[in-house]
Amino acid sequence: MRIWLTTLIACGVLNASSITAPLLEVEKNRATIVAENLREGMSGFIIRQFDAAHSTIIANARVEKTNAANGRAILKLSEYDGLRQNSLPSGNWVPKISDMAVLASDYERALLIAPNEDAYDAITKSISGIEWIHPDNYASYLSYEGHPTPLVEDFKRYCTANSVGLLYIQSAQTLFTLDCKSFTLLQSTPSLHASEKEQTPFYTRIPTIRAAWWGEGSSRLESYDPYYLDVIALNNAQNKELYELYKAKFSDKSALLRHFQIKE
Repeated sequence: MRIWLTTLIACGVLNASSITAPLLEVEKNRATIVAENLREGMSGFIIRQFDAAHSTIIANARVEKTNAANGRAILKLSEYDGLRQNSLPSGNWVPKISDMAVLASDYERALLIAPNEDAYDAITKSISGIEWIHPDNYASYLSYEGHPTPLVEDFKRYCTANSVGLLYIQSAQTLFTLDCKSFTLLQSTPSLHASEKEQTPFYTRIPTIRAAWWGEGSSRLESYDPYYLDVIALNNAQNKELYELYKAKFSDKSALLRHFQIKE
């Protein structure tokens, strides 16, 4: 018998439409905006409006720091690579005051990594307002890359190419919600499931993900829970709640301290 128990915290901002705001200050690769419902790690881009009918994306943006008291947020800017085409010229525009930041884009589209079909069905049915991208599609992408063990860069590239904003990962009796393009943890929700089996690297109907001859990601994933908790922790080392969860799950204290760059 399988049991599924989950308590999901409703957080409208994660399912909301894009958040837009003009750039108020720009200095080198950072800009300042004022907007509500922002979270550190949210990704997006900067738009330049040329006239009433013409605009273009000129840079990537990620929320680096927020101030709840005044609604101000600092964005880290980088080169936009969402529509790379080496055969065509690209603009040399630099973000400036009055350009528009568009954040939390594509948050209505999400990919779920779950250990089995029961978990996948339960989670997707319990979260409304999301267009779920089936993991079969992602498994096909990994097979093309030769990565039966998915890497953080695989998630980022796939979500950028397919306009997927959110990544949900069920691991360690927790449902993690991440910005799929920055792999930043936005929310974690207690979630408990008991099942007779866990599918690696995740639930998918694709029977085999092709493996490359060598290189990172080419080996087969042996254990579901430890891998995903580890990869989330490694890329979100400043998250204290995640630190406590990680500490409870792993007994190797030296490895824990290395992961979170903490000195005894």
